Amino acid sequence: MNAVRNPFPGPQPYRAADRDRFYGREDLSYKLEGSILANRCVTVYGPSGAGKSSLVQASVIPGLMESQDVRVVRVDSWPDGEDPTRWLAEAVYSDLNLGERPEDKTPDEAILTAAQRAARRSPRLVVVYLDQMEQLLYSNRPAAESDALFDCVHRLVDMPLRNIRVVLSLREDYLGRFRDRLRDRRRLLDNGFRVGPLTVAEICDAVCRAAAAGEPSQSWSPEKMLHLMLQMRMPGQAESEEAEAQAAYAQIVCRALFQERASESEAAKRETDTEAEPILRRYLEATLDGLGSLREATERLLEDHLIAGDGSRTVRTEKELSRLVPEEQLLPILKALEGAAILHAEEHQGSRYFELGHDWLAKRVHEARIARELSEEQRRDAEEQRRTLERERAEANERLAKARAERRRLRWIAGVSIVVAGVMVAIGTLAYTQKQAAEKAQRLADEQRDFAEAKRAEAHDARIIAGFRELSARGQLAYAMKLLPEVGKPAERRGWVELATESLRTNSLRFTFIGHEGPLYTAAWSSDGARILTSSFDGTARVWNANGFGSPVVLKGHAGPVMSAAWSSDNKKIVTASDDGTARIWSADGMGEPLVLKGHEGPVTFAAWSPDNARVVTASADRTAKIFSAGENGKLISQLAHDGAVTRALWSPDGATIFTASEDGKVRRWSVDGSDKPTVFKGHTAAVVFIALSPRGDRLVSTSRDGTARIWNADGKGNPIELKGHEADVYYAAFSPDGSAVATASADRTARVWDADGKSEPIILRGHELSVTFVAWSPNGNYISTASSDRTARLWAADGKGEPVVLRGHEAPLRSAAISPDGSKVVTAAWDATIQFADYRAKVWSTEQIRATRITRSGSGFFHSASIAADGRHVVSAYDDKTARLWSIGGSNSIEFKGHDAWVSSAALSPDAKKVVTASFDHMARVFSADGQGVPVLLKGHEAPIRNAAFSPDGSRVVTASEDKTARIFHADGSGEPVVLKGHEDWLSSAAFSPDGSRVVTTSWDRTARVFRADGSGAPVVLSGHDGEINMAAFSPDGKRVVTVSEDGLIRIFSADGEGNPTVLRFHEGGVLYATWSPDGKRIATSAADKTICIFSADGRTMPIVLETQAPAIAMAFTEDGQELVAIGADNTPRSWVIDVNELNKRLTEAHADCLPPLVRSVYLGEDAAKAEARYAECERSYRREPALLEAK
Repeated sequence: MNAVRNPFPGPQPYRAADRDRFYGREDLSYKLEGSILANRCVTVYGPSGAGKSSLVQASVIPGLMESQDVRVVRVDSWPDGEDPTRWLAEAVYSDLNLGERPEDKTPDEAILTAAQRAARRSPRLVVVYLDQMEQLLYSNRPAAESDALFDCVHRLVDMPLRNIRVVLSLREDYLGRFRDRLRDRRRLLDNGFRVGPLTVAEICDAVCRAAAAGEPSQSWSPEKMLHLMLQMRMPGQAESEEAEAQAAYAQIVCRALFQERASESEAAKRETDTEAEPILRRYLEATLDGLGSLREATERLLEDHLIAGDGSRTVRTEKELSRLVPEEQLLPILKALEGAAILHAEEHQGSRYFELGHDWLAKRVHEARIARELSEEQRRDAEEQRRTLERERAEANERLAKARAERRRLRWIAGVSIVVAGVMVAIGTLAYTQKQAAEKAQRLADEQRDFAEAKRAEAHDARIIAGFRELSARGQLAYAMKLLPEVGKPAERRGWVELATESLRTNSLRFTFIGHEGPLYTAAWSSDGARILTSSFDGTARVWNANGFGSPVVLKGHAGPVMSAAWSSDNKKIVTASDDGTARIWSADGMGEPLVLKGHEGPVTFAAWSPDNARVVTASADRTAKIFSAGENGKLISQLAHDGAVTRALWSPDGATIFTASEDGKVRRWSVDGSDKPTVFKGHTAAVVFIALSPRGDRLVSTSRDGTARIWNADGKGNPIELKGHEADVYYAAFSPDGSAVATASADRTARVWDADGKSEPIILRGHELSVTFVAWSPNGNYISTASSDRTARLWAADGKGEPVVLRGHEAPLRSAAISPDGSKVVTAAWDATIQFADYRAKVWSTEQIRATRITRSGSGFFHSASIAADGRHVVSAYDDKTARLWSIGGSNSIEFKGHDAWVSSAALSPDAKKVVTASFDHMARVFSADGQGVPVLLKGHEAPIRNAAFSPDGSRVVTASEDKTARIFHADGSGEPVVLKGHEDWLSSAAFSPDGSRVVTTSWDRTARVFRADGSGAPVVLSGHDGEINMAAFSPDGKRVVTVSEDGLIRIFSADGEGNPTVLRFHEGGVLYATWSPDGKRIATSAADKTICIFSADGRTMPIVLETQAPAIAMAFTEDGQELVAIGADNTPRSWVIDVNELNKRLTEAHADCLPPLVRSVYLGEDAAKAEARYAECERSYRREPALLEAK
């Protein structure tokens, strides 16, 4: 057998030697090559793991070498202890073959000399590629050394040499600091190039191509790989091909999958699963086995120190781990786990820290930990029983010995009274000693009991949170979120608040209708939206209250499946059509006997009311449609014949005409009174399966198994408009409410939105994995619902923009997804012709997510600052394209503020929301009208860039903080002279007023904060103690305390008068960026570069609530009631969390009206069968429903 050449490097980045297996970045590579050729310096930036190094080293540089014959100088990293300029000089002389670096020149002089020599020697371009520039910004790196390198590179770029190109590469989260350090070397920042993560679609294509290039070559199914790669998407992103992928883990999974398939037979290859979790599980086991004798130590390290009690990942520094594991074991363990990407390692501020590389790994490790702890607990119980038995034996022997001693004492009692007295003293002493020992033993027992109870509670909560994750992963979010209120101590369980908030945000289910005993055909709203009608294979139709309360009205009497059901326009009656050859008219309240409509000789597949509710038309497989009276006798009025089964029949709005569709490929138009011959609509080449009229009734759309839909004039005149493009049967169609567009659903897995005039290309809605069976419009025409055989429904913006809302929870293909009359809800019906899935349910979902879809904000410049208004809904953002923008969360419009001549570093809205203040690197602040009208007020006086500006509480003043080491207090209208606040010894980073406006707190890179009087009088109060630059400070709501956050990773809470010692809060692993107080002053929210938000109690006595974010939060605010936290990320995306645990539990309980089934309760809550059934029944009866799942037993 030939050797396996695996095309996937796993966790390692691609290098030049990997060029032939580097796929998926061709367009981006071409653009970056062009940017490098056109510009003297290009700064490449992007998120960690986005593939910056791989792109440059495996594609761009080899491409330039091939097409332009460039020479390359590479620096991949900047080791500690090495002067970076000298390090670069060594690389320059080595890579350009210039011999030894001249010792008589300084490193920077040597680099510039080398550039001149290389330019003279050959006209070929020289590309100097400097990777991982963020390492030069770590706090342990001497700033003078880094600045010297920056200065050298700047001089290199400025040299009059036409054939020198410099490419800088760094992580996006360091870009702001990089810009700060290069404030006087702006040429290095003129040309930025962002490298974002690959999308799921892109990485799916790339891995299929790579597999084909491996040895032996493998053919991977794009459909199966899409399923696998969707599991690799970034957490929190929609299940879409456009979601961003976690490339490192995709590489690991694909490497393992390729290796497995390379060793399998052809038959086995087809059976290999494409589920990520088992692949990763095998990968983890193989990695642990490879550690040999270190496996046990590795498992304990992972289980005890890299996951929390709730199963979530924790971050540990190498220093912390070195205290836990001997160094001779730790180093090979970390090397192996990091090399296999089991651990993700980062370096920040000179300290390496580690965390498990993925939630799947955390889940596996957590399961192993629970199993180990259970085994250990069993061993401890056995040991405790053994000790108890031995103690009881010892006590029995002691009592026996005492009895014998007592007998001896009695023999001598008469003659030895002094001895007796001595013995009594000894007994008293012994009793006292025994009492003390007993009390100590009791305290120890109490402590052990409390510890055991805490561990049991932690394990109980961890089991529930693990259950939540498992149910969520299976698409059962509604059940999963019902588990969260069962957590005993939610505030202490890391991730609980985030899970609860996110599940409330993403869950759309409101309730499930349980009761049918067979698949559903129909789910339809009453015209007032108060009730829902379903029909089923079980021979019944049911009428349900749309709010989920109460038991349904069961319409029972058909002798076969009920294939259609429809409301009369007044909602008082219902017509059903059945496989038993009859239709029936029922009172909607279930009272009385139904009217049976007979006459068909085959199954009745459809029935519809006339507009006046006086007649009913039915469609049948017997090739006829029939018109019946809806009166007492159900008289047959007329029969309408086709040459094939009739699939649909509908009335014109005036009730004078009926349209029928048939498997004979034709649509017919009939006069109800029989006065005219039918008009035949011809053109389809296969069965017509569906027809619908436009809102005005002047046009008709038909769909066919020939893969087309057609729009006809309802009078039959003229030629139809043919809607071509689907690649399989078209099942369903619907006109938009205004009749200007048509949506179609097809077996080709797409829905399409067409202009009704057929003149433009359709909007294609892609995402379903199997046939799309249904489509409907919202009443306002803004969004569309679809149902699919892939067991999901989706809600789409009608213009096709943005990601759809995916409604998951069914376990069988879906037949329909009907939108309520007010557009607020959708009802879905599960159907499976094979009856292999036991999902006979209808579900009602909220459309709030699609109605409240947020617009992604973007600007032409890099976004790096924001301020949230007091209402928590409006945000003003600052950009380096010299503008600021005011926008509302959830809105699509923004107001732009222009006028600055350099980056806008800060922007804030006045308390009354009528003004906006901006601060800029052009040394000025400007006060704009918030509506964007008029001329701004210019605030001048600073002699260096302004970093921050903020309004006073009454909006009459503005305080600015500048790199000139001063803060200034201006009148917001520009009148008078500013108050200048001096004293800091380095740049100021922020300034803020106290709640009463009488004081100002400033922060600086001199590692202090200072509290000044706003009138400038007196000496400031100096708040010191931080070991790093202070990024900001904020007064508490009562003005008595000040919170400061720093690059040293600490939060300090000072008394505003400087008295006493500060409270120090620790948790973050990176520099802390922002802090805000809750309205009651009892909590503080902080954000950090480590992409976490912590919510601390202001007294520091409890563990913080920890929230994880996709990007560092650079602005935060509590809502007025303190129950919600709003944050703006560095990616310009707003997020919000409900943080009050009691409120979250209340919302989780009320989120939907489904009850946890007994089996789910037993599995995930550990309840015995009787308790689970009792609690389920109690829940169902609280909604005035009978416990259907118990009745089913």
